[in-house]
Amino acid sequence: MKIHINYKEFIDKLKEMFDKGDWISCSNSHFFKLQSINDFDKVELTTIRPTEPIKIFLFQYRSNIIENIKKNKTLFLLGVKNCDLQAIKVLDKMFISEYIDENYKNLRESIIIFSSDCPKPNQTCFCAILNSKPYIDNESYSTDINISFIDEKNLILESFSEKGEEILKNYFSNFAQPTKTDFEKRDSIRDFALKKILEFNNEFLKEEKKEKYYKTLKNTYELDNVWQKESEKCVQCGGCNFICPSCYCFLIREYSKSYNEKNRDRVWDVCHFTGYSRVAGGANPRKYKYQRFRNRYQCKFVYRYENFNFYACTGCGRCIEVCPAKIDIRKVIRNLLLAKGEEILV
Repeated sequence: MKIHINYKEFIDKLKEMFDKGDWISCSNSHFFKLQSINDFDKVELTTIRPTEPIKIFLFQYRSNIIENIKKNKTLFLLGVKNCDLQAIKVLDKMFISEYIDENYKNLRESIIIFSSDCPKPNQTCFCAILNSKPYIDNESYSTDINISFIDEKNLILESFSEKGEEILKNYFSNFAQPTKTDFEKRDSIRDFALKKILEFNNEFLKEEKKEKYYKTLKNTYELDNVWQKESEKCVQCGGCNFICPSCYCFLIREYSKSYNEKNRDRVWDVCHFTGYSRVAGGANPRKYKYQRFRNRYQCKFVYRYENFNFYACTGCGRCIEVCPAKIDIRKVIRNLLLAKGEEILV
């Protein structure tokens, strides 16, 4: 179902839905909770993805795995960008495919997503060179309703799930369908955003075939000298792992505050940390920093592709922004290609 609606009318309809659950807006580069219907007037949907990763709502930094799972209140996420939708696909594959993580499943089912196009990407965005887009272009997405822009005052709403279809029918059925001209204007905005990302990444590798990054990163174990050089500045703070929307490594902790009070929880872990791969007896297959540094790239572009046929990197650029050493994942891959003598320019 597709709807053409004025921006003000759209916000007014959301205000009518305010009491249906909790609302989180992904605008102004941060997540913020809408405390009242007046907060909808502060929502800005055209900014890039928030600094915080989408996983904080699905794969929480700490979760108790002993307590009985309680049904969550409906949570509406407003303004989620495509790079985060791609991350949700990665998390879904890990936690609710062959093995069902009940905590994750419960959170996932309680969330309704209003995604939106990303018309104003910045210099750190690189989804377009990972064979993705700053907007939704097919139906295989983890969203319920997508918001795209005709101009500053008019939107197209499009449902991508049964939940989304029901919302459009219940609240937006009185509005007209988009015209051919509406779609042409929308597509023009999308094309401009895509062009900007390609311009920002003109010096880096563009994936023309789906397996390009996989082939690039797969056979680099003989390039230890390159990995050592690229990892020199890494301070192993874990920022890139924590901020990544699709990183899901975790540690199970068991502890007790008293004889009768026992606890077990799951917390985020980081593959850059020295103890991450250390085993009983003290042996460590990734003893050196460059090996742990390399492992993250292998995990994103090789291991996930070999096992699940997708990349675990979504091109959101958060890791570039958060790194205190200014390590740029795009430059690392570029330098690996240069070392192998391959062409890199878009």
